[in-house]
Amino acid sequence: MRLICFVFILSLMLTTSAHCQQTAEDWNNKGNSLIAQGEYYKAIQAYDEAIRLDSNYTDAWINKGNALMNQERYGEAIQAYDQAIRLDSNSTDAWYNKGNALKSQGEYDQAIQAYDQAIRLDPSSADAWRKKAAAFSASGRYDEAMQAFNEAVNISNQKEDAAHKSLSSKEYSISSSGPGGEDDSVSNGISVSFKGPDSEMVEDPGGKGSEG
Repeated sequence: MRLICFVFILSLMLTTSAHCQQTAEDWNNKGNSLIAQGEYYKAIQAYDEAIRLDSNYTDAWINKGNALMNQERYGEAIQAYDQAIRLDSNSTDAWYNKGNALKSQGEYDQAIQAYDQAIRLDPSSADAWRKKAAAFSASGRYDEAMQAFNEAVNISNQKEDAAHKSLSSKEYSISSSGPGGEDDSVSNGISVSFKGPDSEMVEDPGGKGSEG
């Protein structure tokens, strides 16, 4: 009986020790994993542990707000986002997510103000412009909604164009191994290179790739 009690107490001590050794970041990461599994209540508990260990942990406050949002506890989510903003007024995520919570509560004017703060910090956030457009539309301000939506579309198009140009500007080279395992540019005296999808292939009899 004494042996059983000793083992139980030792196990309890080890569990408590492991619990104490977990950092705020550990609890925050655990909360993120729980959110991914749809375990929102347990996620909130994990974020609370992170905040207990580090009350200035901005990300934990934001993530707690996100978990509360998933439970449709919008008022509590706003409180969590407000705390994150008090800790870091330049947190785009905190302002953006606060806007989402306010919009979900039907507080469209305040939601627009929150989205404006997110846009001030990140003018290229197409998501913030889209959500702002939705808040304008829900409040019957259709002209302003269209302007915000057009801005979101323009930003998205600019990002797509930039990505396409970045891809097009990369140099590609093609080489293949001949029957003997050697590069064809050496064994056959020919190499092929091109720059961008619309450029022409160039054969270099000297075996050196042509410069674009």
